Order: sequence, then C-alpha cells, then structure tokens
Amino acid sequence: MLQRPQTLYLLLASVLSVLLLTGPLAIFSQEGTDYVLKHSGLTAPDGIKAELATWPMTALFMAAATLAFLNIFFYKNRIRQMRIAIFTIFLFVGMVAMNLYYVAVAKGQLDGALILYRWRVVIPPIAAILTYLAFRRIRRDELLVKAYDRIR
Repeated sequence: MLQRPQTLYLLLASVLSVLLLTGPLAIFSQEGTDYVLKHSGLTAPDGIKAELATWPMTALFMAAATLAFLNIFFYKNRIRQMRIAIFTIFLFVGMVAMNLYYVAVAKGQLDGALILYRWRVVIPPIAAILTYLAFRRIRRDELLVKAYDRIR
C-alpha cells in the first residue's frame, strides 16, 4: 500500500539523492581560484574541466535514486522490497565512500588546496538512514502478516 510510512521514507531518500545531481559537493580554493567538484567533474572558474572522470559517481547517484523510488512500488512483495532496501543502503554507503575518494583525488590534483565541503555531502548518510527506517517498517509489516497467518 502506498500510504505507508515506508513510502514516505523511500520517497524522501529518492528526492534527496536527486538533489546530489543539482550542485557542487565540494569547492577547492587554491591561490584565489575556486575549483568546483560536481557529479559531472571538477571544473575551474572559467568552465574548463579537469582530467577527472566522475561518471561512476553520476551513475551511482542515479542508480540509488531510481532504485529507492522504484522500491516504493514493490509493496506487494515485501521480501523483495526488503532486499532492495538493503541493497540501496549499500549503494548509499558506497556513495559516501565514492565522495571521499573523489575529494581525495581532486585534492591530489590540486596540491595545497583548501577543501570546503558543501551541504550535499551529508545527503547519502541521511538517505541511508531513511532507507533503513523504511526497511524496519517493511519488516514490521511482514512480521505482522506472518502473525495473522499463524492465528488462522
């Protein structure tokens, strides 16, 4: 059923994941020049992109957002919904690791740059927590259905 609390958790996690595709993750200041790290790459103020392939980060962001959204519609098969929720949690944890990796790579390219993290770096942990809360509610529904089956 779509009016369950887990639907709201998964929808919010999906919307937050889409927000990762809208702006910068970190800004690197080096000698008065600000380089911006987005899902699409590392760009200088004049618009020139640095040699940093961030397509895996973009693919992971899009996959996590899509999977969290599609998981809402698997409500008829709660076991599958729980498995997809666990996989999505792992994707969000992978997003945290990938963010840290690309920040480290960009810092290596820009020797001595000061890192200014933007608010979007906290989205993957929040989305993972929301997906975990959804998983708990799905599990609770499944246990409730099993309890009703035992009573019959």
